[in-house]
Amino acid sequence: MAWLKKNTSDKPAKSPSVPQTLKAALNSLDRDSLILDKNSNAVFKTSNVDKLNILRDGKINSEELSALVRVVRRTGVKQEGSFELPRGPIGEGKRELQVSVSMLSDAGLVLIVIDDEGEKQRIDAVRRDFITNISHELKTPITALSLNSDALLEIKSEPDQVVKFANKIKQQAGRLNDLVQEIINLSKLQDADPMAMATEVQILDVVNEAIDQCETNAESRKIMIDLEKADAAKVLGNRDQLVMALHNLIENGINYSAENTHVTVLVEVTDQIVEVTVKDQGIGIAQSDIDRIFERFYRVDPARSRATGGTGLGLSIVKHVAGNHGGEIKVWSVPGIGSTFSLRLPIINTAKKESK
Repeated sequence: MAWLKKNTSDKPAKSPSVPQTLKAALNSLDRDSLILDKNSNAVFKTSNVDKLNILRDGKINSEELSALVRVVRRTGVKQEGSFELPRGPIGEGKRELQVSVSMLSDAGLVLIVIDDEGEKQRIDAVRRDFITNISHELKTPITALSLNSDALLEIKSEPDQVVKFANKIKQQAGRLNDLVQEIINLSKLQDADPMAMATEVQILDVVNEAIDQCETNAESRKIMIDLEKADAAKVLGNRDQLVMALHNLIENGINYSAENTHVTVLVEVTDQIVEVTVKDQGIGIAQSDIDRIFERFYRVDPARSRATGGTGLGLSIVKHVAGNHGGEIKVWSVPGIGSTFSLRLPIINTAKKESK
């Protein structure tokens, strides 16, 4: 290309600049892209590239992708491939990317076009699975509403019985409403990648908002919520989703604890990871159930879940939020003593950011 010229002097070669017209064209695409110089430093990237965890200190963060770049440099032939990248330094969250790598010029510039096809495939699979599971869960309260309505019609001349069955209908309607809201929340998590529109989020603001949302329920159950440690840290992500996850953890601790107990929240930063821990003094979880509690609609104690209004979706939502943010959720529990849940997320390295 005429705008890229090789260095013919004895001076050290500088990376050729990328024209504004090319930048504008790449920014207008539906897919993300980046351009590497001959030393494989990123000299251009679209806005979402940083959120894909594909670069570290301006270099490619994937051996598979680096290998494709080397092949293109050696042969000059366009290469395509797919590979997985972790969403963050911890947790099981993965992102499957499809890439196209090609030479831009003999000056050593390489163009990488990125397509997050794995995310689309994951969403389709989750939707199919979700529809299968939800049909049964909706049927239970709907059936209860129908039976109680029939009973109410038969005893409409008995005021005491009318009140009894009206309260049952109200309870089931509330359960159905909670279930529908949780379904909406989970659907939102599965449909959209929070890192596509990520912002810097102060984790203490998230924790305080989640605690505020749970105060009314805690007071009604005579349970204290204590924030014992509060390290300051920022994470990259979706604030509403993080509030939702912590709200679910705290609410879970409240619902499964006895009166006059405490739910303790701690925020601690260690090795670039912020850990938000929620400890309760509740009924605990058997070891045989630990591996299943994050499954959609799984309930350790179905009778207790019905009594507390549990939908079986709260912890599944927490796991989705953690994975989508490149983090993880850990749990320790002893039956009869209580449970401890820890949401661990990578923080924004502000010191490094300021030094640039």
